[in-house]
Amino acid sequence: MRRGRVNEALVDQVRIRLVAERHLEFRAPVPTRALDPTDVAAVVDAELARTFPPSDRERTEAVYASLALVEPGTQLEPAMHRLFTTQLAAFYDPRAKYLGVATRAVQSGGVGLRLLTAFTGRDLVGELVVAHELTHALQDQHWGLPVEAEPVTAAHTDRVLARRALLEGDATWASFAAAGGALDDATRARVLQELDRLGPQLAVSLPDVPPLLRETLAFQYRSGSIFVDRLLARGGWPAVDRAQADPPASCEQVLHPERYLAASRDAPIPIDVPTTPELRRAGFAPVLADTLGEVVVRVLASRRLPPEQAAQVADGWGGDRLVAFGRGGELLVAWMTAWDTERDAIEFAEAAPLVVPGARVEHRGARVLVVVGPWPRGWRERLWASRQPEASAGLGHHRSLALELREMCAHGERRGPHEAGLQVGVDLRHERRDLRRPPPQHRDDLALA
Repeated sequence: MRRGRVNEALVDQVRIRLVAERHLEFRAPVPTRALDPTDVAAVVDAELARTFPPSDRERTEAVYASLALVEPGTQLEPAMHRLFTTQLAAFYDPRAKYLGVATRAVQSGGVGLRLLTAFTGRDLVGELVVAHELTHALQDQHWGLPVEAEPVTAAHTDRVLARRALLEGDATWASFAAAGGALDDATRARVLQELDRLGPQLAVSLPDVPPLLRETLAFQYRSGSIFVDRLLARGGWPAVDRAQADPPASCEQVLHPERYLAASRDAPIPIDVPTTPELRRAGFAPVLADTLGEVVVRVLASRRLPPEQAAQVADGWGGDRLVAFGRGGELLVAWMTAWDTERDAIEFAEAAPLVVPGARVEHRGARVLVVVGPWPRGWRERLWASRQPEASAGLGHHRSLALELREMCAHGERRGPHEAGLQVGVDLRHERRDLRRPPPQHRDDLALA
């Protein structure tokens, strides 16, 4: 950035290096625009209004509060506005097909960027930001990026977050490769440790933003980078390309890459929570339907439990579906969850009353039903009645917001299969389980080299 204008010479240099390192060609030019703080705020407001309108926002706030995902009275729009406008340095707009660069935020960088600057002796901020966003343009041109949001009554947050994590992990690694940030194993381990601090850093800098928003955003960068790191170790950029064409279907597959890479992939269990016209005749209307996934379960559990215990409660997630109905001031919420083993289900069922105060919790086999609100008599049996797979399979939801944080993008491309360094940085943290628990019987994971 020079005097409020994009340094086009730098963009051209980065574009050339990115094509060479990422092994993808641009199919169309990507224009750049410099945005001052007022412009950035306007872009954020317009995106929020389009993807998360006030009616959807109010419904989501009510349901999330009923499940203790956010505090009662939480307003998501101002929290999301603050999250993006204070941290945003650059973004790629998949609808208008341009790269926007903030004139102010890009100057500050982040801890991860300062870390790599110290390693290389260069000012990498501008190069990393541009390379990261140009990678999103490459992704869009080769595989397409979602531009339409699902309605909140047919949402799939879990799948959307998993897709976003792959996109961010790819862009993070590609940006460091383009900036010349090839790192040895020791340095890479330090970068992975820095990525692990993203959540705490956001908590310090944005304490008024709900943990749900902070943690799901940090997941996209931290866990997405770890996931792509494993893909690169297995097969280089062609392995990442294959994943872009066949993305992870759940956050579980991102958090536990071997479950995505397994010969028999650990796919999420489809769940249909049945409803009948009787609810409508009683005056209830659909408010929200969503699949939350392992990451959101972990965030929920961490509101009442220590982080490691919360991660253990969430591990073993197999699938879920949340439905909510409203009538006047009444709200009915039913959340059906499926688990890999009955022991996993029992663990969640025992934690659920603590993390969702006031909820009624039922455990049957490897499933757990969490119910909030004054459901009519007999409705619990009806909620348990059907287990047919859901038919819809869209992408979107308000978490598909295409604005990026550049405060936290930090690390370089793997040049070979260095799994040992990855084990220290990732496996011991993300695969820690109670050794007394029997492993799920339906998995057929590949042995890790």
